[in-house]
Amino acid sequence: MAFLSVFISLFWGIINSTIKQHEKKNVLLKKFPLVTVAVPAWNEEKSIVSTLECILRLDYPSDKIEIIVVDDKSSDNTFLVTKKFISRHKNVKLLRHVNNKGKAGAMNTALKHAHGEFFWVYDADSYASKDLLKNLVNRFYEKGNENVGAVVAITLIKNQGSWVEKMQRLEYIMTAFMRKLTGSVDTLHTTNALSLFRTEIIKKIGRFDEGNLTEDFEIAMRMRFHGHRVLMCEKGNFYTRVPDKISKMWNQRVRWFRGFIYNTLKYKKIAFNTKFGLLGLFQIPLEIFVLLSVFLSIALFGYHLIDELINLFSMIYITGYNFFDYFTLPSVKQFLLELNWRLLFPSFVVLVSALYLYIEAHKYVKERWMFYIPSLLYLFVYPLFRSMQWVHAASLEFLRAKKKW
Repeated sequence: MAFLSVFISLFWGIINSTIKQHEKKNVLLKKFPLVTVAVPAWNEEKSIVSTLECILRLDYPSDKIEIIVVDDKSSDNTFLVTKKFISRHKNVKLLRHVNNKGKAGAMNTALKHAHGEFFWVYDADSYASKDLLKNLVNRFYEKGNENVGAVVAITLIKNQGSWVEKMQRLEYIMTAFMRKLTGSVDTLHTTNALSLFRTEIIKKIGRFDEGNLTEDFEIAMRMRFHGHRVLMCEKGNFYTRVPDKISKMWNQRVRWFRGFIYNTLKYKKIAFNTKFGLLGLFQIPLEIFVLLSVFLSIALFGYHLIDELINLFSMIYITGYNFFDYFTLPSVKQFLLELNWRLLFPSFVVLVSALYLYIEAHKYVKERWMFYIPSLLYLFVYPLFRSMQWVHAASLEFLRAKKKW
């Protein structure tokens, strides 16, 4: 595991330096295609107007944008607020569900009424930079991208008030950077809240999977399964709201991880399949191995912890061992002799490589590098919570618990 960690960290570092030498320039379109913007909304009365205004302010021909808002049976005034807004805008259409169908169901409803060549999923609590849509469309027209099914945007955090939100900031920056790296070797296999799709391809492969906990991950896996690529958009970004409390963040991550486990098993034929190139031979096997190593590490940690506790209480009970003597500090000589250099050296290499990638990630999203307490929590404390979230997600999936959003 130590060797593999070094290999992976150095591999992505080399890929990043290679990308820099072969960066492509965006295609400048003279004629713009019609884009259908689908806005699934559920209890979004406070943000829906600002979201729609953001879409209308985009640097894209207004006659080439078709906006469809789907109210998924909101219990607040989302429908009335949106209806009042669209009375002043002709290119905004409002649809309403009689029964709640979830985000995937709302997108499928919008897809039935879509006339655009491209289909843009736009979360109601997010907003995009003015140039994002134009840059997303440009990616489809670059040479060799004829079979591209979706283009993913850089995701950044809108709310950064609490330490929980700030901790997630670094996570989102690293996620965007890793999507860039995986996209450069054609192993990107997920989409996000503001991804742009070819309408024809989505309809051809069967629309969005209703009832799926992570429909954005599932649709990307299905596209890859059917031979379509997913690319990252290097220019422009969008901002989304993240959970501001540990409990909300925990539930969100458990849902994501359950979706990952379910959809990876659903498309297990991709793994170790030469037909899918590096995605099947490298990326998916790597993710499966990392996931299995998380469960193995937790099991070993639990075993050693219990073993140490049994030894401690046995000594106290049998020999009258002083509890506080167990925690005496070792001498410098003892400390150096007991170090496991076979693990310490690769750990040092991984740490240096990780810091390099963190700095490069900030440059990529054009955000200032800030090394503060939330960053330390994300680097050294959050991985433990993340491991427990994986265990929680795997348990729910194994027991086939009810799916909750």
